[in-house]
Amino acid sequence: MPRPKKKKNNMEELSQQVLEAVTDAYLNPTEDTADENGKMSLNVLADEFSMSRIKLRKLLITAGVYETQISLKVNELYNSGKTIKEIQTITGLSAASVSGYLPYQKTIYNLEESTLVAERLRKYRNRKAAVHQLATAIEDGDLDNIKETLWNALVTFEGYPFKTAKGLRYYYTMKGNELFFSRKEKSVTRASVFIALETAIDLQQKEVWITGPKLLRCFGASYLYPVFQRLGVIRDGEKEI
Repeated sequence: MPRPKKKKNNMEELSQQVLEAVTDAYLNPTEDTADENGKMSLNVLADEFSMSRIKLRKLLITAGVYETQISLKVNELYNSGKTIKEIQTITGLSAASVSGYLPYQKTIYNLEESTLVAERLRKYRNRKAAVHQLATAIEDGDLDNIKETLWNALVTFEGYPFKTAKGLRYYYTMKGNELFFSRKEKSVTRASVFIALETAIDLQQKEVWITGPKLLRCFGASYLYPVFQRLGVIRDGEKEI
């Protein structure tokens, strides 16, 4: 008899962990993932956790960290005793939209397998740790350590969806000392990655603002540039060229 109860508790614990991770990512974005309000954009958040924007918005509303005019209105009406159908009539929203603006009342995950959710959490935590470790290495300034830490971070982000400067989505896979980008036939070698890294470090030490991939001066720069932004290798600067 105790086993079904334990499974339920496990799902509740997992749901809480997801809620905390999504909230943390939303409130503490990296420079290139923040929106105009200093929060992680829902599009990027969707990529981070492989979830729909609607589900993420509902999670953030449940955590009490996401508010818009319409979400406040829907919750005000609901808390005053209005039914979903009555809120639909007042707001003109569909039933699904109304539900999407209300917080979860029960365990968040009842349709998805716990192993899939746990894997998403693991990937998010590993990527977050990799970015932090790389930032620490860059701050310490030991080039060999930066290179090693960067390569480890690239391993962690394998398969992650990126976008080029033109908005084209892509990802990369790794084999040995090569990166294979989904939109590029030829691979980018580890040596090319490190050339781009050294260029980025050198320019930023000179307070040069790296405004685009051409400044990295290496093969595959158009694909490495968004990756470097996401990993924190390229940061905001003061001097533009």
